[in-house]
Amino acid sequence: MTVLAVVPLIIGNFAVGCSTPPAAPPRAGTIPAGTAEVTVNGQKLATSEAVDCAFIQSMTTITTGDNAAGTTVVVDNADKLEAKSVDIRNLAGFTGSYWQSLGGDATVSLLGRTFTIAGTADGFNADDPSMRTPGSFSIKASC
Repeated sequence: MTVLAVVPLIIGNFAVGCSTPPAAPPRAGTIPAGTAEVTVNGQKLATSEAVDCAFIQSMTTITTGDNAAGTTVVVDNADKLEAKSVDIRNLAGFTGSYWQSLGGDATVSLLGRTFTIAGTADGFNADDPSMRTPGSFSIKASC
């Protein structure tokens, strides 16, 4: 009878020992893979889980959201990280773009798998679409 009482304890302890440890929290300055955090004109938008990253030679194309509302960023890492273009579609009432060497500015950093692109874009606000205006942006996306 004593042997039968010990067997469930051994099995129970073995099952507890095999459980999966909790996932480690992301490193400071990074976000979970497949997510994006976008801020436009100081307005932080909801975290997006619609993130697509395409790597072709030294170019990385990062798309967040969808065709109706989102961003598309092209980053070159041939020599150093450079934002080639940023397209913002209908986010926080702003639609605009940044193109390297055509005005505006953009910086890029990479920590782990998290890209951070920040700068200004030329575009339009939904509340006054006839008036061209600059917009600030920050896009953090993890590939």
